[in-house]
Amino acid sequence: MYCARTLLSAIVLGLLVGGESPEAARGQPVPAVDSVGQVLVEDHPGGAVVGLLREDTTAVHGFGAVDSTGRRPAAQTLFEIGSITKTFTGVLLAGAIERGAVTMSTPVTTLLPDSVTVGTAESVNVTLGHLATHRSGLPRLPSNLRTVMDSPRDPYAAYGDSALYAFLDGHALSRAPGAQYQYSNLGMGLLGHVLARRADTTYAPLVRRHIADPLGLSDTCVRLTDAQRSRFAQGHTRDGTPASPWHFDALAGAGAIRSTATDMLAFLRAHRRALAADSGTTTALQRAMRRAATIRAATDREDTRIGLAWHQSTRKGHEVLWHNGGTGGFRSFVALDCETGHGVVVLVGAALSSRRVLEAGRALLRGLRSD
Repeated sequence: MYCARTLLSAIVLGLLVGGESPEAARGQPVPAVDSVGQVLVEDHPGGAVVGLLREDTTAVHGFGAVDSTGRRPAAQTLFEIGSITKTFTGVLLAGAIERGAVTMSTPVTTLLPDSVTVGTAESVNVTLGHLATHRSGLPRLPSNLRTVMDSPRDPYAAYGDSALYAFLDGHALSRAPGAQYQYSNLGMGLLGHVLARRADTTYAPLVRRHIADPLGLSDTCVRLTDAQRSRFAQGHTRDGTPASPWHFDALAGAGAIRSTATDMLAFLRAHRRALAADSGTTTALQRAMRRAATIRAATDREDTRIGLAWHQSTRKGHEVLWHNGGTGGFRSFVALDCETGHGVVVLVGAALSSRRVLEAGRALLRGLRSD
């Protein structure tokens, strides 16, 4: 059973962006979107976009200003999506399993240089499955991150292979892998790293080859082209000052991706189609997305479980796949309602509280259900 229930039918979806009025999307709750969107941009200078997936349409609404020119953000504005990157890493693992390159039980050490060890606890090896479900026993961040950091404004940029390997060699796990959920940027970054090593490449081209190109996500990337840079939103810190973009090296799988509302809606739409498709007619990528959405374990919250990076929560009888994200100047949220097939994307150019963005996304999803 995928996403708790297999959707009953596949639905062909259109895209209403690029100058189309939000009212053109049939049934979209425009007043509710406006009120939620304004909450996202009040009291700070950053812009925000809200993307809605409903029935056979999607719509994108922009709020605030994308930069000092006062331009309103739009469907093609690029934002850092932070930890939503982890859902791409989960799909990459699922795809590698589909291709027979690895399994959930593959020990991480077999995909690292022979000189690198990953501590065991109670004689249990850390596996790829442990990393993807935040049950590896690894901490949220490596203890030597600050040691190699060039600037706290771009904390992951200088954290390369040598720093990662040095930490793994010297770290003793505090609990057995698989024993307990503990959210770990380090663990998911390590997963992206070893999957790239297994494919003899790096994280960015791995995402492009197996997810972005097949789905037509032309603006989902790790590094921006010159043309994309002109559409990249300015992020802002909590005090409203312009934030530096974040860059990643060895831990790219934890949060390196930039994307647009258009691409993130297409990513949700692809999951919706994969979950709805007959198992006998699915593509390899659809099977990977179904595998990534399959619930694997409990988390530290009673109402939330986890697949391969995707979290699933039950809200008023609706099971919802979701993930949120944040960097030094951005916040993000995506969700797919498994009962209705509705989806929500929220991208913000400011370091708001995660709860504020999470509540906005959930309010939008409730509005889609009731409209």
